Amino acid sequence: MACPICKKYLGKLLIHPGECPQATSVLCRRCHHRGHMTNQCSESRWPQYERPTTLEELIPAYMRARYGITSHTKIEFPTKRSLPDTEHELGEVNTIEVPSDYTQMKEFIDKHGIKVEKVTKESFPKCREAVKAWGISHGYRIVLMPTA
Repeated sequence: MACPICKKYLGKLLIHPGECPQATSVLCRRCHHRGHMTNQCSESRWPQYERPTTLEELIPAYMRARYGITSHTKIEFPTKRSLPDTEHELGEVNTIEVPSDYTQMKEFIDKHGIKVEKVTKESFPKCREAVKAWGISHGYRIVLMPTA
């Protein structure tokens, strides 16, 4: 199978006997480890959003090529990526409205396969905690809809 790193970065379909020699220059923006691209990352804690690692990543590739931009100015963020501290970085598409009604919330929980801690029966506060934890682990902003 052709190497996805060489295909993306060199534009060539190469097959390597071992690891890709370009792998050490590739930095995953999700887990910040070298050796694989972000779309190949197996870390599931932050599937919905990534942070740029350099200011130059904010410039479109065609503009970088046109003006010969080759520098890499590292970005230092004031907070580590963790929800809810960095919830403002999530796009509107990652907002999920969850009903505040217990029966509708239970339907939401069942639909998404969310595990709720229970003693004999799930309590409403435990359901809210489970939905919030699920949202954080999947990179969603959870908004409880007001009851009508």
